[in-house]
Amino acid sequence: MMMKAVGDEAWRSDDGSFEPAARTAAASPVVPMGQSVNANGDAVIDRFGARLSHALAVRLPLRTIAMRNPRPLLSFTFDDFPASAHATGADLMEARGARGTFFACTSQLGTAQEHWTVAGPDAVGDLHRRGHEIGLHTHSHRPVFNMAPAEFEADLAANKAALRQLVPGLRRETFAYPFGFASMGRKRQLGRLARASRSVQPGVNAGRLDPDFVKAVELIDCGLTRTRLDNLLDETVARGGWLVFLTHDVAPQPTKFGASPGLMNAALDGALRRGIEILPMRDALDRIGLA
Repeated sequence: MMMKAVGDEAWRSDDGSFEPAARTAAASPVVPMGQSVNANGDAVIDRFGARLSHALAVRLPLRTIAMRNPRPLLSFTFDDFPASAHATGADLMEARGARGTFFACTSQLGTAQEHWTVAGPDAVGDLHRRGHEIGLHTHSHRPVFNMAPAEFEADLAANKAALRQLVPGLRRETFAYPFGFASMGRKRQLGRLARASRSVQPGVNAGRLDPDFVKAVELIDCGLTRTRLDNLLDETVARGGWLVFLTHDVAPQPTKFGASPGLMNAALDGALRRGIEILPMRDALDRIGLA
């Protein structure tokens, strides 16, 4: 689930066509301590200290690397990840020879949540066998700014242990911040606990990369117009950068956190037409030169 959602102009896509579509109505999420929800039902941080620490994490890198990718890159990432991301999102990518990154919250695997049913444990192994990346998303799906250092480390260790039972030999995982919220302390920890960490801060990664706060753009029908999609892909080519998309469910009528097949197809085809290489985050990081 995302930290926020944006505008209402959207894609509609059962047949691959595009038109404005209304935001899908959704009930307010269950919000952990330290958060509240705004008028749209989106999670926000309600403590000044936590807001300040998140703002610092957004702006202050603790390490950077010069990006050395020879071609522009695109990664598709799926948070939580709903059963529809496994059943539909993976197939759409594979039809074009591409693979994605699926961030798993292990305490939720196979459970019915407010907006979707989360993919089960078998889906984790299936996606791995098909060449997709399995990433970390905590075990408890709590915002990391609410966790003490030892508590966060234990939670992430539980996330890793559960995934490694399903995918033996899984190593050097990437991480995605639950709800998109970070803190300087947890960002520092992640520098040694994960290979890289994906944020929800929008933008194209180019020049020097902050691997502990990788920028990403929401791939959601209620917020990404065709013009904006084309502009992002063009910018990725012009800057020789790395564009990361994040979404949740993949369905003809997605939630406000998800993408339709038409939107995914447009992003995939637009990238391929421009010669952008589509890779899971782990392989993109290899191209970029992050050990």
